[in-house]
Amino acid sequence: MSFKTRGPIESFEGHADNDHFAHIYEDHAEQFETVVPFIREGLERGERCIYVADDNTVGEVRDAMRTRGIDIDTALESGALTVYTPDDTYCQTGEFDREAMLEFWEETLDDATASEFTGLRAAAEMTWALEADETSADQLCEYEALLNPLYDGDDYTVLCQYNRSRFPAEILHDVLKTHPFLVYDDTTICQNFYYTPPEEYFGPDQPSRELDRKLATLVDRTDARETIETRERYQRDLYETIASPNTSLDEKIEELLELGCDRFDLEIGYFTKTTGDNAFEIVEAVGDHERINPGSTVSLCETYCEKLLAAPGPISVPDAVEVGWTDDPAYERFGLDAYFGMTVHAGGEEYGTLCFAAETPREKRFSSAEQTFLNLMGQWVEYELERQRRERFLRESYRITADPDRDFEEKLEQLLEVGQEWFGLEMGGLNHLPSWGGEFRLEKGVGLGIDPEDELWSDPGYEHFCRATIEADEPVAMADVRGTDWEDDEIHREFGLMSYLGTRVMNGATPYGTFWFGSTDPRDRSFSETERTFIELLGQWISYELERKQRERHQQTLSRIAADPGRPFEEKLDDIFELGCERFDLEFGGLAQIDPASDSFTVEAMHGDHDRLEPGVEVPLSETYCRATVGDGTIADITDPDRSGFGNTLAYEAFGVETYLGTRIDLENQPDRTFFFMSTDSRDREFTDAERTFHHLMAQWVTFELERRRREQALEESNERLEQFAYAASHDLQEPLRMVTSYLQLLEKRYGDAFDEDGEEFLAYAVDGAERMRDMIDGLLEYSRIETRGDPFEPVDLDPLLDDVLTDLRLQIEESNAEITVDRLPRVSGDPSQLRQVFQNLLNNAIQYSGETPPRVHIDANRRGREWVISVRDDGIGIDPDDQDRVFTVFDRLHSHDEYEGTGIGLALCQRIVERHGGDIWVDSNPGEGATFSLTLHALREQ
Repeated sequence: MSFKTRGPIESFEGHADNDHFAHIYEDHAEQFETVVPFIREGLERGERCIYVADDNTVGEVRDAMRTRGIDIDTALESGALTVYTPDDTYCQTGEFDREAMLEFWEETLDDATASEFTGLRAAAEMTWALEADETSADQLCEYEALLNPLYDGDDYTVLCQYNRSRFPAEILHDVLKTHPFLVYDDTTICQNFYYTPPEEYFGPDQPSRELDRKLATLVDRTDARETIETRERYQRDLYETIASPNTSLDEKIEELLELGCDRFDLEIGYFTKTTGDNAFEIVEAVGDHERINPGSTVSLCETYCEKLLAAPGPISVPDAVEVGWTDDPAYERFGLDAYFGMTVHAGGEEYGTLCFAAETPREKRFSSAEQTFLNLMGQWVEYELERQRRERFLRESYRITADPDRDFEEKLEQLLEVGQEWFGLEMGGLNHLPSWGGEFRLEKGVGLGIDPEDELWSDPGYEHFCRATIEADEPVAMADVRGTDWEDDEIHREFGLMSYLGTRVMNGATPYGTFWFGSTDPRDRSFSETERTFIELLGQWISYELERKQRERHQQTLSRIAADPGRPFEEKLDDIFELGCERFDLEFGGLAQIDPASDSFTVEAMHGDHDRLEPGVEVPLSETYCRATVGDGTIADITDPDRSGFGNTLAYEAFGVETYLGTRIDLENQPDRTFFFMSTDSRDREFTDAERTFHHLMAQWVTFELERRRREQALEESNERLEQFAYAASHDLQEPLRMVTSYLQLLEKRYGDAFDEDGEEFLAYAVDGAERMRDMIDGLLEYSRIETRGDPFEPVDLDPLLDDVLTDLRLQIEESNAEITVDRLPRVSGDPSQLRQVFQNLLNNAIQYSGETPPRVHIDANRRGREWVISVRDDGIGIDPDDQDRVFTVFDRLHSHDEYEGTGIGLALCQRIVERHGGDIWVDSNPGEGATFSLTLHALREQ
């Protein structure tokens, strides 16, 4: 039978075992859970099976067999199964006839053998005995006892079934005495110590023999108790050894070897590790043997370990001579007469052996309890080896991923190499899926045998390889594709991949690709949960790195867009929309004016082609998702419109918006806005904190730009008013000034001869003052028009521009004997005419304020981030540090007109022009040490 056997099944003294079982059941469900497998096994073995039904009807028995998987119709038709009633068997003569039944079983076995059945198997329900008037309990038990010698030595297997709720207890006690084996717990067999052999059961000395047997049973139980106590002591010692927190693995293994020697009564214990050159190394050893010592390396062919590694399980040899090992080279070399060992595995692969031996034979065979103890020790060693292996893998993985000196590509390649070794697979890679229905592209691979510069694309079918992996929430594993539908996949046919382990890699909340390992050889074991966990951890790290790189790229792009001074707000906003759509995986971006008081929503800008939403469209704010941003000003995100209360709005029903991410922008002195992204596709995940943070950063930029635009608009209006004022002032002032100048000139012309020397001097002062007043008015008008009359910015090459300036100043340069040197200047973005004016003013000042010596001027440029620093150095009279801010003030002069000519507006014009270009201007100087005027200009983007 295939039932589980509990305890040793051994022959009683003077009596051979037979397959005569008793099953005492509580209910019919329990009964059929035992008897149906019993019959099925007989049919599978080719035996003739008989069932005697009484406690159940014949139909109930057949239905029970049919529902539990027996092909009842085929078995009945072929004669392999017959279901009888008591009238067909026990009571076929009208009453129970013990001799007739013994004859029935003999003839039935003969018929089964003649029909080429391998034996006879019977299951009988015994409740008929309770209803037979002429049958006593003694007769029933005598019959059961007489069956044992009948079955002895023949191919009989009989299961007698007794319903505990119907048979009296005293009858069941006698039943116990007549059956060598009992079946309980459905499938568990135990040897019946209460079984009484027939010669005792019927003999005159039954009481005396039964007393002897019970006394022997007491002795056996006492021995069993001592054995159990010994086992418990050794198990306690084993637990204390392996549970010690302050003992190393090597120390624990040494203690285990000493404990095993004591437990198995053997002299020598040793633990080995196999090596790649068909040898093994003795890692630890105890006992006194000249050749078995820690650190020794021995060829496998010269040891018993070779036999152990080739065996399907442990080897136990109490006497090497008895099993014919004396011709083995290992016996000659080591002289071991007793050997007890098992193979140790780590990571599903053979690691080495755990062995115990002696140089003398062992008097008794190794028991099942000793085998269990050896298994316990081996299992613990395997667990510790696997734990250490896991820790090494985790440490190595952490060392790689935490190394600040390696970039992502280097870390990824090293992780692939570590994974190759850990999983025992020949290749691995990171595959990217650019489009969901397209092919995978290999981004990094090892063991594939291809040039790193070559692109490798693959297209696995659905439910196989990387296609199955990217759609699964857990790692996908296939140890051997043979015999599965994976054999039909293109990956197997093209690349010969026989085993595969992969996990999905994400980029934020979007599937990116797969991280996988595989081999062209099938794997001889399934992938463990530990291996699945490890590849999932590696995939999570890669996902984190991809998301981090994406976040950094998006943040850099956002900074680049926001920091570009040469582009208008509308162009920047469109770039911001495009960036956000990519970052959040949404279709549209928008900016709208809102007014909660009037329930108004007006689209101001849109990115993406939505058929209903475009600039100028007005709808009630309450019909849009943007109403969710009104209140505390936090970011609102909606991925389930119905659940969020937007199922009946225009935004959902008419505009088809399924997903939304937006925030309110509070502004001063202008309408508030909402800055939002949306999609007509549903989203199966919530927005992450990182996505919300990035949206907040973009909204801050939009807020700043809107405020800046308002300030610039106000400044433009102010400048326009200033220009109008300056123009009006200059016009109004120029007219009386011209009149004063004209009359002064008339006075000089008509009455010049009448003036004395003082009068002529006074008249000259008046004319000079009027001319300087005209120059100042012209300068003020020019200053007011810097913003409004400037040309659009364009790429400007400063070298030719400066050449033009030097040409214009040629006469002044020659007269002053000035020396001007220039380094190579860059190309910048700006207004060419205004930049020319800046250089002309700075050079004019450098020449004018050179002092008594010929001017020496040097111009150079240095790159600083996204801008250029242009410097004009001279060796002139210099400027006191306390006066360096005054030089940029309109009409604020440091010298009198007698000392130096000028209106005092030139540097103020330079400052205003540089500020218009988004730069700064300053001076570094000390009196008598010259001056260096520096200004910053934005570099062109291509630089």
